[in-house]
Amino acid sequence: MTKNLPATRPEEAPLVIDTVHDLHPDHHDPQHQVIEQNVAVGVLPLALVTLLVLAFVAAAWTFLAALPAA
Repeated sequence: MTKNLPATRPEEAPLVIDTVHDLHPDHHDPQHQVIEQNVAVGVLPLALVTLLVLAFVAAAWTFLAALPAA
């Protein structure tokens, strides 16, 4: 039983031509990604989580210190 698939066999496929070097000098290649991340975007959530943890520890310490001595 032969399957009728839309895929081409490697021997039937056309050759891949490198067109990156043939582009116009001011052409923007959509595959080329330059990632520039702002460090504050990562540091701000970390600082908020640290602040919340420290506030929870301070509150717990205060409540535990206020308990009557056993």
